Amino acid sequence: MKKLVSLFVAMAFAIGVAGCGNNNEAQIQAATDVVSGYLDAIQNGNLDGAEEYTTDSYIDPLGIDNMDSYMESLLDSLDMGDTFDQESNDFATNAVKAAITSYEINDTKMEEDTISVLVDIDGKDYENIDFTAMESELTTYTQNYANENLNRLMQIYNDQGEDAMMEAMMQDIGGYMFDRMETLFTGAEQKKYQMRFDLVQDENEWKIKAAEISEEAQS
Repeated sequence: MKKLVSLFVAMAFAIGVAGCGNNNEAQIQAATDVVSGYLDAIQNGNLDGAEEYTTDSYIDPLGIDNMDSYMESLLDSLDMGDTFDQESNDFATNAVKAAITSYEINDTKMEEDTISVLVDIDGKDYENIDFTAMESELTTYTQNYANENLNRLMQIYNDQGEDAMMEAMMQDIGGYMFDRMETLFTGAEQKKYQMRFDLVQDENEWKIKAAEISEEAQS
């Protein structure tokens, strides 16, 4: 009888351990899916979608998750018209899309109420973009445009004021400006690095709470 009881205890313990292990695996998989969803959203240029996978306090160490809010604030302050706004939003979306070329889940680790996911990323090195040549080019382009359109711009200024003149000017040169900026961003050097994402339970769902670049290697 004692042997039978011991056998049942051992079986119950084994089942419990197996169940716990399976649950941990399921939780790790769920957290991994969240990280993949976040990175996929960035690759699609969908920053609003990426935010669905993060906590409210999350800060992106790459600095691309706040690009849309920055552009929105900038456009509100400039108020240059619908065409200019659309061109700037297209630029921001395409710059975000190009930020991460590819990624691969490298490792996962579960500790109490946190799951860490390590990801190998191949992306664009936006931090080291040299804007000098583009700034010089845009300055020259703007000066030439102003000289060629001086009479028309002055007429708008006299009839409608400075704001109207600036809006007309930016409507004309905005497309060229954002095309050049997009070319600069999407043509940036590639960079290989690792990011560690730390996830916690938020309303019974795994969410990315923090992330950091843990290793960088220039390609």
